[in-house]
Amino acid sequence: MKKIILYLLISSIYFQLNAQTNIYLKSKTVDYSISPNLTLPNQSNYCFLVFDVIPSAEIKQKIELMNIKFLEYLPRNTFLVNLPKNFNTNRLNEYGVLKILNVLPEYKIDPKIQDGKLPSWAYKNNKLSIKIIFYSDVDFISAIEKFKLIDYNFSLEDIKKSSILLSIKKEDLKIITNINDVWFIEPIDPPSVPENKTARTLHRSNSINTNFYGGNKYNGEGINIMMQDDGLVGPHIDRQGRLDQSYCNGCSSNINNDHGDHVSGTIMGAGNLDPTTAGMADGSFLYVYGSSNNNYDDVPMLYQNHDVIITSKSYSNGCNAGYTSLAKDLDEQIRLYPSLTHVFSAGNDGNSNCGYGAGAGWGNVTGGHKQAKNVIAVANLTQISNLAGSSSRGPAADGRIKPDVGAKGTSVNSTLPNNTYDSFTGTSMACPGVAGCMAQLYQAYKELNGNVNPPSDLMKCVVLNSADDLGNPGPDFKHGWGEINVLKGLSILENNQYQSGSITQGSDEDHILNIPAGTKEINIMVYWHDKEASTNASIALVNDLDISLTSPSGSVTLPWVLDPTPNSSILNTPATQGVDDLNNMEQITIKNPTPGTYILTVNGTAVPYGPQQYFMTYEIQSSEITLTYPIGGEGLVPGEFELIRWDATDDNYPFVLEYTIDNGINWNIINNNVGVNSTFYNWNVPNSLNGVPVATDAARVRITRNGITDESDANFTIIDVPNVSVNWICPDSIYVIWSSVTGATDYEVSMLGQKYMDSMTTVVSNGNTTQSALILNPNPNILDSWFSVCAKKNDGKGRRDVAVNAQPNNSSCAAPPVANFIVNDPISCSGEVSFEDDSYGQPSNWLWNFGDGNTSNLENPIHSYLSEGTYDVSLFVSNALGQDSILITSVVVVDFADAPITFNDTSYVSPAIFTLTSTSNTVEWYADTTGSPSLGSGSTFTTPYISTNTTYYAQESAGPLVSGGPIDNSIGGGSFYNNDRHIYIDCYKESKLVSADVYAGTSQNVTFELRDNNSQIIEDKTIFLQTGLNTLQLDFEMPVMNDLELGVSSTGTDLFRNNSGAFYPYPLGNIASITGHNSPYPGDTNYHYFFYNLKVQETCLSNFSPAEAIFITPSNVNELGNNTVRIYPNPVKDKVFVQSQTDLVSVEIFDISGKLCLKQTQNLNESAINTNSLSKGVYTIKVINDVGAFQSKLFKY
Repeated sequence: MKKIILYLLISSIYFQLNAQTNIYLKSKTVDYSISPNLTLPNQSNYCFLVFDVIPSAEIKQKIELMNIKFLEYLPRNTFLVNLPKNFNTNRLNEYGVLKILNVLPEYKIDPKIQDGKLPSWAYKNNKLSIKIIFYSDVDFISAIEKFKLIDYNFSLEDIKKSSILLSIKKEDLKIITNINDVWFIEPIDPPSVPENKTARTLHRSNSINTNFYGGNKYNGEGINIMMQDDGLVGPHIDRQGRLDQSYCNGCSSNINNDHGDHVSGTIMGAGNLDPTTAGMADGSFLYVYGSSNNNYDDVPMLYQNHDVIITSKSYSNGCNAGYTSLAKDLDEQIRLYPSLTHVFSAGNDGNSNCGYGAGAGWGNVTGGHKQAKNVIAVANLTQISNLAGSSSRGPAADGRIKPDVGAKGTSVNSTLPNNTYDSFTGTSMACPGVAGCMAQLYQAYKELNGNVNPPSDLMKCVVLNSADDLGNPGPDFKHGWGEINVLKGLSILENNQYQSGSITQGSDEDHILNIPAGTKEINIMVYWHDKEASTNASIALVNDLDISLTSPSGSVTLPWVLDPTPNSSILNTPATQGVDDLNNMEQITIKNPTPGTYILTVNGTAVPYGPQQYFMTYEIQSSEITLTYPIGGEGLVPGEFELIRWDATDDNYPFVLEYTIDNGINWNIINNNVGVNSTFYNWNVPNSLNGVPVATDAARVRITRNGITDESDANFTIIDVPNVSVNWICPDSIYVIWSSVTGATDYEVSMLGQKYMDSMTTVVSNGNTTQSALILNPNPNILDSWFSVCAKKNDGKGRRDVAVNAQPNNSSCAAPPVANFIVNDPISCSGEVSFEDDSYGQPSNWLWNFGDGNTSNLENPIHSYLSEGTYDVSLFVSNALGQDSILITSVVVVDFADAPITFNDTSYVSPAIFTLTSTSNTVEWYADTTGSPSLGSGSTFTTPYISTNTTYYAQESAGPLVSGGPIDNSIGGGSFYNNDRHIYIDCYKESKLVSADVYAGTSQNVTFELRDNNSQIIEDKTIFLQTGLNTLQLDFEMPVMNDLELGVSSTGTDLFRNNSGAFYPYPLGNIASITGHNSPYPGDTNYHYFFYNLKVQETCLSNFSPAEAIFITPSNVNELGNNTVRIYPNPVKDKVFVQSQTDLVSVEIFDISGKLCLKQTQNLNESAINTNSLSKGVYTIKVINDVGAFQSKLFKY
């Protein structure tokens, strides 16, 4: 800890000199270059000290000894200080102070209330409600008394930490800025801020992408979306790592074109900057296009090559344009690509007369493409489900139901260029909300059905049938089928409440439905992607299906039908039940149905293009209540307003709302008389309970009606939000500071990663007013870093603070080093081990001790150990500011491969050819151990003719077999693919690629290639593949090299590749790593091509094992046992004879490893043993007779 503190103090000396002459205040930017040099402020003892560089701790201490208090730091190189009156400024000349500036009154006012601006939420009854913040060293009691002197009083509730809340006359603002104790004045916070959080909860998107253990995590991951809008989107970290704009050819990059920026954030923004602004599908991937209708020509390519299955467009092409050729093309496109969904805005001409015939306010959906049958057109709703007045109404030009569904489009807060946000209104904002919700449901279907993309006709049927009914009962021409509710949609998918069918002209199909007791309402819908119509047809419906439902008693119910007569009163008339011959979806609703078996009949009334596939979905609503927000895992902020939301069927009883902060031990009333038809309540999250500030991880909400209740599925957290800033960011380390929060037990520090704000460390609360954390910088090469902090109460996380941006100060980060290192291959069978310096503080000198008597002064050495064993390694580092060392014990284990087992050969004739053998077939044979070339390989080696005894040596290439890469193709969606693709492999050690798995769609020969990083073939192998899984025995020798290519030799291979689910790199032990693939498309980062379950083996050389070629002469053969035992002939070719003066007990022959090869037992004094089964070599023969045991070498040739 002392070392870290020292590091922090010394590092603060070296911040970079900033060439700019500005002080960046919230109130205004101050250019200190136009102010006088080193002048004492005239009135106030609070002022700004501007330094040429950030002062060192020593300098600050010296300045503090002059009774100068450092209060706050301001960019750049500026401190807010409390300066003694009558201070001699010449005393600061030697400490690098450039300027001393007054804190002028105009510096103290928030821009929102400058220049006569009076925000509506803060200015009421001719009073301006403000928050006054005092300097941190002010005597708070004394400061409050000064306000009483100017006739302002306030209650204890108005007194905050170092601040007060006050309602003033607007003309008194200037008076207050002149009070010496006041540092800053801002308007009070608005009671509620329009944001996407209310859209997520309105659509129930939050309910299927939760933050608690065991909850659903459907965030659109693996779903690719095409957005057509006003051009390139500007930089924003909410889209980090999930965006491809390469197809936006000729698109505008004008920063004022921010419509697409806003739309994209609603679809897939992650809320990295501000967590309250996350979009619907924060795991999805977005392809950006311009608004030209020509871009639909790219959809087949995007669908087939990039698995783009949802498109979103909020542009119009004429009001009430009818069924145009574009509408026809889109209907056809959806039929041809069965998982494709097009989502559009309905338009913002709700008050226009577009010629439908009913006057203004009807028939004004903008654009023919939105009137296509198979697409989804979206109405604009507010956060409390009211239809916006500007939202375009139906019907379509031919009387069909439009819009299809509604979503929040009013006051939607979403992304704008350059990491900003703003609130927009329109169906343009509602359309992307539905596109994102569709991505969530698509992901859910895939995960429930083996990663197969869903049929889009099913998905549209699910969305329409599960929508919450708004306006008139049943569908209407304002809201369509209602407000999207993805929680109900998910329930249909999870419970398999859908069936499919196919029907031809004039035929009938029956579907059996069992309706349980207690059902309050059942909704049944049949939907079909209709054949594209002729653009010259006045009615767009081609295949007309009709449905009816027969109850257990035999009564028949027909679907909802609307009257499209162009009369404003008729168009606003509720739907009735009848025959629908205009729409390609029909819904039957029954309230309080009798339990039992129902029969849904689908009739092919007119099917000119059959057979027609359709889907039937059904939603069964009981009297249960489902709380949908907050449901658990959320981080709520005391004092803020939150819309509690729930789903419930119609009833005549009011709702009771309660909350607990102690895990349900005690419940507190929120409201005990919430309206019978309500589905939301605006709750002011408590600041305190019984006088005690609220900070809890055990909060839940409960809703009850007539004895039926539901509550949050898990606990959520109520705790305040810390205020984060970054003290420094260096190539190797980051120092983050933040304000403490009442009741926090810990704080989680996060940093922007490849896609999201990634947790970096958790810091225990120290009880002080500020906290800090030093973290190692994981991305020293990234020049645009973002940081945030959230408070925790035990295991519960509060809401993150808005992320702050901090840039590296490379030249200002010198500090004493802190030693650390990484061993890249701590267990080695070769003895070659690589080390990597992981110290921070930028050391300039290194001294390694490898534990075997050898050292190195390289930064990242590679060391070869010559002996087996376990080794301690130490590293000493230093720079101009200090030094440090670290010793890690038992960090390296060297375990050489065992020498192979070899067998000698013998001959009693000279010269002769010998056959030396080994038990391993992976050995190389050598004439010596000093580096001569290999003489041969394999388990046997045949010598040339030799005439003297000769020793040869065998060495084995061996090592552990390790696996890596995706284990199989179930990691995500995918299909068989015929283009040329390869994966990249970084190989760190000489090794062998032993095998890999592929999945073939066709039985054929395929040539697989290993290429170097210049695409030159190293090895190839042609293998005949059977359809399905094949394990390739490749045995490719891999050199040490980055970007090796493993692929196929040509196109047409029909091998499976994943189009989602891959996350590189995939390590292959410590030998190699799969780093990616060669697809040129940025959106393909999660693709994986062809090769699964790779097995590699490091090339580790064993010790040498000798094998001897030995000449044997008869003189080498001796009788045994004092002439009691005689063995002949020796050497032997076939039979060997054993004679004994006494009876033999047994004769045994062993090989050189001690293995018993032959054995014979008998009671005679002579034995003959056939050795034809033995290989040539040296053996041991053991003879046991009545006298004892005798043994000798036996030579077999």
